Amino acid sequence: MDIFYEQNVVNPNIDKHNKRTRVFSVLRTVFLIIGIVLILLLGGSITSPFTVPKVIIGFAIAILSGVPFILAYILLTKFLRNSNSEYDYILNNGSMKIVRVILRNKRKLAFTVRLDAVEAVGRITCEAYERLAASKNLKKQFAVCDYSDENSIVYVLYRNEGENFLLHIMPDEQMVSAMRRSLPRMGIMDKSMNMAVPEIKK
Repeated sequence: MDIFYEQNVVNPNIDKHNKRTRVFSVLRTVFLIIGIVLILLLGGSITSPFTVPKVIIGFAIAILSGVPFILAYILLTKFLRNSNSEYDYILNNGSMKIVRVILRNKRKLAFTVRLDAVEAVGRITCEAYERLAASKNLKKQFAVCDYSDENSIVYVLYRNEGENFLLHIMPDEQMVSAMRRSLPRMGIMDKSMNMAVPEIKK
């Protein structure tokens, strides 16, 4: 029997810092425009006679002048993306898909986990997690909006295409129940999963 369940993980910081997000979005655009304009203006200001050293120095000055603004644009873009992300967990037909929702607008498939490839599931407060988190052989993946309550964060250890991954999620009670019924065998879930799932703040 196929089990389907979908959970939407809401990021309360999006509404809380809405004004800051708008300011940073405008500032990001300004930085990009300034960077491009500086590169074009300074690069186009090279006058004849055109000698190789003169052209190289001119373009180097133009690029170096614009690069700080381009980097500021990239850093702000990354900050806005990370601080305004929400997630949809979709459990269906033996797999769990993690969809990242940026600014409640853009959706992108982030991770896909085959449940028959899952080796362990538990809360990050359990004893096994410390050893797993310290391992350099595991690729860490995060689909969490709020890190303040560790009891609500669950790790999923799974294998895909010869590599080991440690996925972090915030499942609610229904998702935990659906995962438990979908996993291929008993004993995959740590005993820490038996405790009540903390209510996720919205």
